[in-house]
Amino acid sequence: MAKKQAKREKKQFKEFRATAPEEFIVEEITSDGAVLEAGREQNLGKPEDASLERNYFTHFILEKRNWNTMQVLNEIARRAGVNPKRFEFAGTKDRNALTTQLCSAFAMEPARLLAAARSVKDARVLGAWKARGKARLGDLVGNRFTITLTKQNCGVEPDAREIADRASATNFRITNYFGAQRFGSMRANSHLVGALLLKGDFEGAVWNYLVYTDEREGDKSAVKARERLAKERRKKKPDFAKALEYYPGFLKYERELLKHLSVQPRDFSGALSRLPRHLQLMFVHAFQSALFNQTLEERVKKKKLFKAKAGDECCGKNAFGFPDVDVLKKVEKKQVEKVSGELASGNAFLVGKVIGSDSELTAAEKKMLKKAGLTQDGFKFKTMPWLSCRGGKRALAVPLKNFQVLSENPAALRFELPAGSYATVAIKELLEKA
Repeated sequence: MAKKQAKREKKQFKEFRATAPEEFIVEEITSDGAVLEAGREQNLGKPEDASLERNYFTHFILEKRNWNTMQVLNEIARRAGVNPKRFEFAGTKDRNALTTQLCSAFAMEPARLLAAARSVKDARVLGAWKARGKARLGDLVGNRFTITLTKQNCGVEPDAREIADRASATNFRITNYFGAQRFGSMRANSHLVGALLLKGDFEGAVWNYLVYTDEREGDKSAVKARERLAKERRKKKPDFAKALEYYPGFLKYERELLKHLSVQPRDFSGALSRLPRHLQLMFVHAFQSALFNQTLEERVKKKKLFKAKAGDECCGKNAFGFPDVDVLKKVEKKQVEKVSGELASGNAFLVGKVIGSDSELTAAEKKMLKKAGLTQDGFKFKTMPWLSCRGGKRALAVPLKNFQVLSENPAALRFELPAGSYATVAIKELLEKA
């Protein structure tokens, strides 16, 4: 009876959604391997840079709760009275979490930065110092995650020991899917907007962003506003100016679109240009991620995640034990058995494509794009060149480094993943198969 009940509970798991930021702690690991620990002040600057007066950057460790990265930096910039474009960061972090990350601000004294951040609710700076270069996107090794699991935040009764056994059984590796956050944490439609952009359907992209609804969007006023405007669209009588009156103020980017369309109701490309470029690019990246997940799923179904075949690409480990996708080798027929052994032991990793304009596509990949109504040239974005995506590489599986069970009741786990990998994917795999 108990086994049947446990089986029923396991079926209830859908996804991990933290009910409080402290249940999902994300601490960045810098390119030097330093963990930016939550609550701990650090100064990672070089003594010789402290006296810089011109063309310098102030690096700082940002700790935040219930903020996304861009919004909290915009707020700090506003309070400091500077342009938000001065700010850079190594990697974006989840909103519904307690996170730390490395950021930088151009030509801004550390004391001024600290003063501006001090008054921002649910954010603080754990250290600030001068440096000669800026924090660059992707300039991090990975992230350390500390996650507390409860029945309320994952839908099942978590058993820490079963989870640990599962992690060990997988040789502390997970499938490297892009997580749900990549597609939009509230509505999961970012990839749909991206596909429309790639097709050059700017009108469709704008409408999808404005009116698409999903059961995960919990705020009723937002859902009601979207449904009302969608109804007007079906009647071919959308009133964008009126929509500004009922779209909630927290739907900041939707309101930017509406402001433009209320003046120029047919200028959909112009409306899109009102959105931050990082957000526009996020839509395209989300679609690329959906394609990657689709091809990875096919490999998983065939149980070929740790078995090589001729023509595959693979990589070894970097100094931190994570996949080194910058150094690739193509598997030759005579190497298949040897490489498969390295994959099984965790000393090598298969690598897949994040499809872009420069990717060398297989017949299957071309067919997949055609099925989506796209061609590879769509990634070049001649009319909006800042959205162009050349493509890249991504490991199909990644290691769970330094996996620990911190407590059993509640179930608290800690582990490290390479940059760009998702703890929510790890939790999903470990809970579903524990």
